[in-house]
Amino acid sequence: MSSALSYMRLYADSAGESHFEPAVVETSTSNFAPPAPAFNVSRFLPALRNGFLLVPAAWSGDLHPSPLRMWIFVLDGEMEFEASDGERQPARKGDALLLEDTTGRGHRSRVIGDTAAKLAVVELEPEPDRDE
Repeated sequence: MSSALSYMRLYADSAGESHFEPAVVETSTSNFAPPAPAFNVSRFLPALRNGFLLVPAAWSGDLHPSPLRMWIFVLDGEMEFEASDGERQPARKGDALLLEDTTGRGHRSRVIGDTAAKLAVVELEPEPDRDE
């Protein structure tokens, strides 16, 4: 059985403007951890390194490109990301966001509420040949 996981992608177009785009990761049923029962698994992709971010309550970052191509997984707290085109997207506990706006004007980001945002980050290899 096939299924998909939804996430938001933040990328820069050829003019340097950043935009959000809904995207999915396809999964299919696999015997991933026998003898445990099968479940859905996505294709595995290379990652360079991983780490964690603890962004304090009330933190706000003005317009900046992402320092690296990375997945952000929100473990706790809530953030808001604003693309340079003005669109805003919340990132709440359990959400995944693919940041690929490593060039151009970038995005704004801020912590929402009075709780620090705890994020897991997975750095990905640059993807220079992707068509926007």
